[in-house]
Amino acid sequence: MRVGIMGAGGIGRTHAQAVLAVEGATLAGFYDVDGPRAAVVADGLGVPAFTSPDAFYEAVDAVVVASPNRTHASYACEAVDRGCHVLCEKPMAVSVEETLAMRERAAGAPVVCCVGFNYRCLGVVREIRRQIDEGVLGRVLHVDLAFRRGSALTRKTFTWRDNAAERFTSGALGDLGVHLIDLLHHLFGSEVDTGSCEAGLRTKVAAKEGRKVCVDDHAFVSGRLTGGPHFTLTASKSSLPEDVGFRVSATGTRGELRYNSQDGPVLDVRTGVEWEPVKILGTPGLEDPPGEIHGWADSFVTQLHHWTAAVAGLGRAQALAGFDDGHRAQRVLDELLRKGKAG
Repeated sequence: MRVGIMGAGGIGRTHAQAVLAVEGATLAGFYDVDGPRAAVVADGLGVPAFTSPDAFYEAVDAVVVASPNRTHASYACEAVDRGCHVLCEKPMAVSVEETLAMRERAAGAPVVCCVGFNYRCLGVVREIRRQIDEGVLGRVLHVDLAFRRGSALTRKTFTWRDNAAERFTSGALGDLGVHLIDLLHHLFGSEVDTGSCEAGLRTKVAAKEGRKVCVDDHAFVSGRLTGGPHFTLTASKSSLPEDVGFRVSATGTRGELRYNSQDGPVLDVRTGVEWEPVKILGTPGLEDPPGEIHGWADSFVTQLHHWTAAVAGLGRAQALAGFDDGHRAQRVLDELLRKGKAG
């Protein structure tokens, strides 16, 4: 499968490394509206940089859409119309109207379309799902999820993520929190009941390079799932180093579990008095960037494996999020952004 990357930024380069690591996939090249940047990245990997979308689509079988959020819908729909399989980065688009159009376009096409919810492919998430599915915790009563980074404090340059063109989807809730929204759906098979939710959004770093930051860099949500537990969710880009990372805790009628990425690949589970560590196993592959969650880089490889297998007709893996999943997460995100801004 010839895979082309639409977008030569950091996440596009991560997807490219995953393609290079997967047997049965070939990195066909890059397209980016910033031609010189695409040329530098492509040259470093020994692949072409295309100067037009048309030439790009003609040279690939599948497209990873890793461009700014506001362009996801147009590029994904173009790719589908050209008969290309699509892996669109999250959030799927900048509005429910766009994700609905994408879903409808893909529904009638002979292609496999998915959304880059790669956290589903983390070893710890697979283990948490196993614990829940096997009833180790009993009926889950409450879940707390947190995804904290410090990028709003460390990145001083004003970028596309800070402006209003992305319709707030590039803030902490849209960029990080949408992973957590999807994990709630994925782990419990039940939708977030937005009517029960309270949401608060803050912008702690109000300006960069003298320009107003128009998105949140810290978000907190509380609510419940329609057929499951209550939850709290924190997404932040303005956290201090001692607080950054990915955390999950869940409490049920029979037990509880907790995970903190700063502690390494270990999930703690308790069904009695003592906490028992569960080692997250996996064959080391790609090296994680400094400060990233254990297995983050490999989650892109696993996701790509699932995608290529689905394209080959071997069935869609549970961990592969489709356009229906992306649309469902977007509905929740849009409503939480509306509530948070109103508050």
